[in-house]
Amino acid sequence: MIKHLCSSKYYIAKNGMYFLSFFLLPNLKIMTQLVWLLSHRIRSRLATCCVLGFWLTTTSVTLAEYQPPPDQKPPSTYTQSTGSRGGCKVNTDTSIATLAPQKHIGQTALERPTFAWFVPDSKPYPLEFTLYKYAPGGAIQLAYKTQLKSSPGIMKLSLPQKNPGLVFGQRYIWQVAILCDPNHPSSDVVAKAEIELVKMPPTLAKEMFGVRDTSQKIDLLAKAGLWYDSLGEALTAKDVGLRKLAVTLLKNLAKLEEPQATQANNTQTINLRQIAISSEEQPKLPSSQ
Repeated sequence: MIKHLCSSKYYIAKNGMYFLSFFLLPNLKIMTQLVWLLSHRIRSRLATCCVLGFWLTTTSVTLAEYQPPPDQKPPSTYTQSTGSRGGCKVNTDTSIATLAPQKHIGQTALERPTFAWFVPDSKPYPLEFTLYKYAPGGAIQLAYKTQLKSSPGIMKLSLPQKNPGLVFGQRYIWQVAILCDPNHPSSDVVAKAEIELVKMPPTLAKEMFGVRDTSQKIDLLAKAGLWYDSLGEALTAKDVGLRKLAVTLLKNLAKLEEPQATQANNTQTINLRQIAISSEEQPKLPSSQ
């Protein structure tokens, strides 16, 4: 009996090996080949997707191109009196500058848009942001004022939620002033720009609906003439590549205003170009308030 069992086990083991040798092993080879082919195709597709995704990201980052609104209006003479130029230090290469149009009134479709400006001084100074609105008679009235601390490079600010936002159809002047010497207001370094709140065109609102790609949003807003909204989207983007779109927008604006630049605002055009170059070489997050 024991011998029979042993011989049976031997037979089973022998036939088991035969089964493995002649059935499983060839199939294992086939399965191995299939797995290799599948993994190779998956890797190829992943590589293709990565290259395509990189290409799309790269091309989308270069899309933004600002086009002034078709009904652009010239700013008032208030924006021409900008006070002292340069920075608190006389030898600064660039002046304080509002990152906004000077030859026409920049538009926004937001009640609380992003205001942005450039500070040339590396040393912090008291800084004052002021927003004025036009009264019916043409005079200006104070709408908002706040005290900040200057920071070198690009700074930005949005109106607080507790304060009233902009009003449709209303024109505003906003200015930033670096208080170089609080005891001598004549030494303040000032820059100004105008802004107007307009309603978003229905066609643009339809295009913007459902768009998740930030670069596409920036491009749509820029081509619609909404300067403050396109620049604001670019400056607040978390992706460094998208923030570079702000540089593209500044270059666009400098190029657009250069043919029309007068001696009074030619400095602004030069500033925009220099700011774009410096921001491109040394990208940094703008200071938020």
